[in-house]
Order: sequence, then C-alpha cells, then structure tokens
Amino acid sequence: MIERIYIPTVRRPDNQITYNSHPRELQERMIMVVEPGERHLYDYDCEYLEIPEEFVGSWTQLAQTRKFIHKHAGAIKYAVVDDDVIIRRRNSKYWTGGPKYWLGNLGESNMDGAQRVATGEDILEMYDIIDKWFEEPDIGLAGLSDSGKPPSGHEYDDTNFVCTYVFYDGRMVSKVIDDMDITSLRVAEDVLFMYEALARGINSRKASEWIYDNRSMFEKDLQDSRIVWTEMYTDGELPESFYQSDAHYDAMRYIQKKYPHAVKIYKKNGKMHNIKYWKKVYNPEARSRTRTIRIGTGKTVKILPKPM
Repeated sequence: MIERIYIPTVRRPDNQITYNSHPRELQERMIMVVEPGERHLYDYDCEYLEIPEEFVGSWTQLAQTRKFIHKHAGAIKYAVVDDDVIIRRRNSKYWTGGPKYWLGNLGESNMDGAQRVATGEDILEMYDIIDKWFEEPDIGLAGLSDSGKPPSGHEYDDTNFVCTYVFYDGRMVSKVIDDMDITSLRVAEDVLFMYEALARGINSRKASEWIYDNRSMFEKDLQDSRIVWTEMYTDGELPESFYQSDAHYDAMRYIQKKYPHAVKIYKKNGKMHNIKYWKKVYNPEARSRTRTIRIGTGKTVKILPKPM
C-alpha cells in the first residue's frame, strides 16, 4: 500500500487543490509539510509535518524539504505531490490499439473524449496499480503524465522523467538517499533527483493513463505564490518564462557537469533548449542483483531482477 502522501505547501492555506480533489480514503493518508510559522493557518483534517526552522527562507528550501520528507518516510511506499494538482484519466484507446495511435491504430475507448477528470474511484485504482508496480524489482519511482503533452502510445514508459506527482518505494530510496546530491539546486532539483536515482539503479515508470493537471501553470493567483521562482525576483520583473531564465539554465549546466553524457544544452531561434537522455544514466548494476523476501513458511528466497 502507498502508506503516506506528503504535500509540501507554502503560502496556500486556503487553496489546497490536491487535498480537496482526492477521496477521503487518501486524505487520511496525507501529510501537509509546512513552515513552522504557517502551521496555525492550515485547518485541514490530515496530519502535519513542520520543516526545520533553518530551512525557511534558505536558497534551497524546497530541495531540503524534499530530502527531509524522504528521510521522514523511510522504507515505506509513499508519494510526494504538489499542492495544486487535479488528476485526469486518459482514454485507453491511445495505447490498446498499438503504439502508433496517430496513424489511426486506436484501440477500445473507455470514455467520451480524450480524457476526463478522474473520479475518486479512478484515483484509488491508480494507487492500487502503482503499488503493484513497486513489487517489480527494478521500479522505485513512478509518476503521471503531463496534461500538456500527448500520450506516448504505451500504457506506461520506463526510465522516463517523473515530477509533480511522484511515488517512491522507500525500500530502495532510503538505502541511497544520504549518498545522493539532491539539495544543491533551488530549481530543477527534481531533474537532479531523477539523474541521481537512475545512476544508483532505481528505475522509473511514467503512466500514460493517469495525468497530472498542475493548476499553477494556468491560474494567476497560484503562479504568484510559486515562491521557489517568484522570490528570486523580488527586485525586478519576473521573466516571461521561468524555464528560459538564467537561473534555470544555470541549474541545468550544474546537472550537465555531473552527467555530461546525458544532458545537451543548445540555443535555437533565440531560445534555450535542452535534451535529457535518461536511459544513458540508468545503471541497474549500481544496486544489488538480488532481493530477498520472506515467504509464509518463514524461509527467505532470493528474487532475481527481470532481464535487461
């Protein structure tokens, strides 16, 4: 079971979209991760975790908070979710008919339209599916697709970037978390985490059926409270696109320096671009080739990972 759902949140005590859009069964597993000075502002029926005071206002507050969450979770299955997410479900016709749906190879449809807002039952089903993925030896990270991008044509894709709504198998992550460089960056810290995990043999899986709709990308009042970005520009005008900013590409160059074979940065038509080669980083040999489980008789057996 996915035992806990951590929601890091700041400056949004009256606008918890993720919490409000989930069924009560999952709200009971939620832990809002808040600044100590804001705890009294939140009145949702869930657990709370206050970050250390020394994190507040630091340059890498978000990255440090995420590591704090990973350490708190330990060796359980858990999720870390942005506070502004609505889950959507995609029509299964995009992967049940074959990989090239854009050529007309559509499969069986299970809804009207291309996608819809997920029901509470849908979200519970998603949690059950991802929980089972974590019983595969290689998979330690899982996530949803971006609502702004087309489906891949597969039910899921392995060794791919996941962010915003991410599931973790703490049985794998907890073993390496102290060795990972995940608190060096203010922005693109999720990209750095991904590279660090893959390099240590923790593979990822991105679902096509389940989509995150990040409302901060569209709603002005939420954009104004994205302090990881906005508080970098207190003395000047915000950039038109954070992802074209010097801050973002300084972070990407830091990652490129660590993984030069897996990041390409270039400029085209006046805009910066980058390509991330996730599969060049994934190293299944970095972790143990066997895993042990206890069976009903009390005996221990070794399970070999699936062939690469």
